[in-house]
Amino acid sequence: MITKLNTVALYVTDQERAKQFYVDALGFEVTTDADAGEMGRWLEVAPKGSGTAFVLADAATYEKQDRVGNSADVTLRCKDVQALHRALVDMGVQVTEPQTQPWGTFFTVTDPDGHQFIVSQE
Repeated sequence: MITKLNTVALYVTDQERAKQFYVDALGFEVTTDADAGEMGRWLEVAPKGSGTAFVLADAATYEKQDRVGNSADVTLRCKDVQALHRALVDMGVQVTEPQTQPWGTFFTVTDPDGHQFIVSQE
């Protein structure tokens, strides 16, 4: 039986730039940053205390350049959508305006490689 979602791979063009975005803009922490031999740098980032991480995989190393910016539908959660939205706008991060639907309030954030994520309020 599957007990948790461990990682989601995001293919990126620049691992350092992607790391800076997830750590500095979204407040994630680096959970793994290691030499993976022929696979290059293995870099994982996650929200503090999360059991699931994004692997920021170098698209060229994995020959996945066509996957840059094409991610799975991933939803991130936060305690205060409006406050996070304002903070990201102040940092110049590409976000949509918050929307409220019957199921909650959310906005979309786009990383430097074009991956888009929905951020919703808990």
